Amino acid sequence: MSPQRTGIRLALTLAVCAVLAACAIQPPRQPSPSPTPAVVTPIPKVPAPPVAPAPAPKPSDQPWTGIVGSDVMQDCADSPLIHANALMYTRSPAHFEELLKHSLPLIIYVHDQLQDAGIPGEFSMLPMLESSYDPGERGHRNGPAGLWQFIPGTARRHGVAVNKRYDGRLDPVASTRAAIQMLKALHEQFGDWRLVAMAYNAGPAAVTGALHARPHATAKPVPDLPLGHTTRTHLARMMALSCILREPERFHVQLPQPSANTELAAVKVAVGTRLKKAAAMAEMSESKLRALNPGYLVARVTADSSRTLLLPANAARSLAAALTVDDSESVAQVNAESNSDPADNIPLPDEPSPPQDDTGPTTAAPAPQSHHRVREGETLWSIAQHYHVSVRDLKRWNDLRGDMLRPGEELRVRG
Repeated sequence: MSPQRTGIRLALTLAVCAVLAACAIQPPRQPSPSPTPAVVTPIPKVPAPPVAPAPAPKPSDQPWTGIVGSDVMQDCADSPLIHANALMYTRSPAHFEELLKHSLPLIIYVHDQLQDAGIPGEFSMLPMLESSYDPGERGHRNGPAGLWQFIPGTARRHGVAVNKRYDGRLDPVASTRAAIQMLKALHEQFGDWRLVAMAYNAGPAAVTGALHARPHATAKPVPDLPLGHTTRTHLARMMALSCILREPERFHVQLPQPSANTELAAVKVAVGTRLKKAAAMAEMSESKLRALNPGYLVARVTADSSRTLLLPANAARSLAAALTVDDSESVAQVNAESNSDPADNIPLPDEPSPPQDDTGPTTAAPAPQSHHRVREGETLWSIAQHYHVSVRDLKRWNDLRGDMLRPGEELRVRG
């Protein structure tokens, strides 16, 4: 081989070796990484603003809800005796509804007091059973009287005065306070609200003796204690009234609803306050004030009384506002020219009077009606209101022992 060709081959060989050497020292090519999935950051949820729960209805706004919500003797369907008495009360649904409507202000007041004391809702119906919620209900001499039908001895044992100037049994504030003390004491003794109701009627000693004789009688809705039919019926009727409030549609009853003027409030007044003056300051008639506070038997608030007046809430606000004004200043402004009792000169609201006919001769007013024939749906209270007399007087004039009236019955409405 010629030297020239040998040189060319050597050069080519060296070039190839150089290329191969360059390839050998070049770093290996890394495989392309697989795509990384995108990380999605969730958008934080903005919590919805908390919804404030609707406030629970106050007993004064929804009295029936408040009463049945605190019941503890829910045995409507378990006792034929309870059911029979519920049917007895609602034999005339219109009459029962009218009775509830008339009693509603006091029912609300009593329930509020009982609820504050931890006493079950059924006992809100105890005054309905005892007195048809008539605060001025009187019995025979030394007999039971008032909303809770206390006898004088029981009232005095619970700190309620009974005398010729003031009868606390007829004072809704004082008598309700005493009833609460009595009911709580009975519950501490027996621990069963049904036995409390029976002891309220028959006395705690009678219930204690009956429990010794028949200790397992409390298994039934109405305990089958040897206390006589009257006491067992007394409990059954209180439970029956509560059953009607829980299931009014079952007994074809429509429960009345409170209005703006239904709620009552108690106002503390000074000893010696004249009822006439208090009525004027409350912007209400004295007769209405006395109807709500029949325990005051004289013209003034006595030292041994509860020293409170129970009034419609708007009237109570007016009285409370007037009492905050210095008495001597307010009386001086009203009575600058008078030396008589200042309270006698505060103008009372005018009573409505019939229109006068000035063109003709004056005629004598017709004699007031002395009898009334009962119409369907009327009650003793509605008749008493119509003739401006008390339920107590209607009962006395007609020798009535209960509250039931028959359509067509004739009543005396004047003494």
